[in-house]
Amino acid sequence: MNFLKSRKNIIGIISFIIAIDVISFFDIVLAIGFVFVGFLIAITCLIFSKAKIGSKNIYLLFFIAFLIHLSVVLFIYYSNFQPFGGNYGDYILCQQQAEEIAQRVSQGNFSLGGLSISHYYPVVIGYIYALTLPEMLIGQLFSVWLAAISVILVYLIIIKIEGSKKSAFLIGLITAIYPSYLLFGSLLLKDSLVIPLVLAGLLLTLKLIKNFSWKNFIIFYLTLGVLIHFRFYVAYALLFTFIFCWLLLSKFNFKKKFNYGIVIIFLLGFLPQFFGYGYYGIKTMKNYLTPEKITFYREVAYSPTPVFLKPSTVAPENFTEKIFVKIFPKIKKELNNPGTNSTVKMNNKAQSFTSVALGPFPSQIQSYKQLFILLETFPWYFLLFFIIRGAFVALKRQRIALPLLVFSIISLGVLALFIPNFGIITRIRIPSFIALLCLSSLGFKELKYFKIPFLNKINRFKIKTINKNL
Repeated sequence: MNFLKSRKNIIGIISFIIAIDVISFFDIVLAIGFVFVGFLIAITCLIFSKAKIGSKNIYLLFFIAFLIHLSVVLFIYYSNFQPFGGNYGDYILCQQQAEEIAQRVSQGNFSLGGLSISHYYPVVIGYIYALTLPEMLIGQLFSVWLAAISVILVYLIIIKIEGSKKSAFLIGLITAIYPSYLLFGSLLLKDSLVIPLVLAGLLLTLKLIKNFSWKNFIIFYLTLGVLIHFRFYVAYALLFTFIFCWLLLSKFNFKKKFNYGIVIIFLLGFLPQFFGYGYYGIKTMKNYLTPEKITFYREVAYSPTPVFLKPSTVAPENFTEKIFVKIFPKIKKELNNPGTNSTVKMNNKAQSFTSVALGPFPSQIQSYKQLFILLETFPWYFLLFFIIRGAFVALKRQRIALPLLVFSIISLGVLALFIPNFGIITRIRIPSFIALLCLSSLGFKELKYFKIPFLNKINRFKIKTINKNL
């Protein structure tokens, strides 16, 4: 049997090498990209095996998610499909910065001096380019691998909250075809890294609630620190979710919970301070949670039709029109041609949270390009029934799932407070929506009539090696 397995592995490797040779004859960039992701997949499978989560279900789900996102990336790359950005956006800037970093590294210069980078995702991509080729497709293939990892994290989260294996597989598939994730996860954006970081943080939160260990807490601490660097307000939502839910749900007795809680709360406060945000982010909260700043971000910085400083708008100190145009060079064109704007605006602040959680509504669609979002919102309304049902189950019985609900409410609340632009919201809310999708698995589990032939066939793959302590 071992011989047959070895022979299959050898045949697979030989077939992969032949395929790469054939592809390289037509497209050397694609060939090198496949070699790179092939290496990542091999490392992933090894980790699955060592962690004892290498079931057929997980491998199948991983490769399905990988192929789905791979097909979208190849379509976007070779067709130059850009329905909203008009070949302008953060991913273009990331590519330029990554190319410069790769060039420096290849010359033995590891300094970032002179580079204007707000986060280190271009650095990550730049080092990948230094090892491969400075082509955007390579970075996009890296995003494909990250998306497949995210889907597996969804599966593990659902198993951890005691959802069924069938619902875990189904929600994993839904995550893999989540329209906004397919689009934004296929571009060179830091969201590709933010999403798996959030999901890993939620999974570690569940593990620490069920069975606390300092090893897992250190991993959570490091994960949260990286997330603070890339998107601090989402990280704050995860931070406060962990503190609240761990104190509420941890199985420790009062004395042990009190002693551990003091140490944990003390240590977590230093993470935002390390990045200059103050202890527990007090500095940023004081800076951002003011009526003037909220008005500025809603009406100027993130407005679907940006405007220069209105009389009623209070901008940050020394924030001149010249600097604003430098950061957002497309603004003048959009101001002169407001009809070309491809984002959706929420006018009523009182309805912002509802719009963020459920929108955009058909009445908010302003152009034909925006009809794409309806592929996401209509299925979301159907899934909302299961999400609400899952939330009730979490509140009444399976409280281990509460972190998913708490994180989603906090993170969506932050978006509703500061951002009225659906072009941005649909990208940033992805981790929150995925957390709610995980919660919907409890709604599926409760339905006695939840019988789908396809899922029954999937159930033939028995998970024998899954570790209950995941």
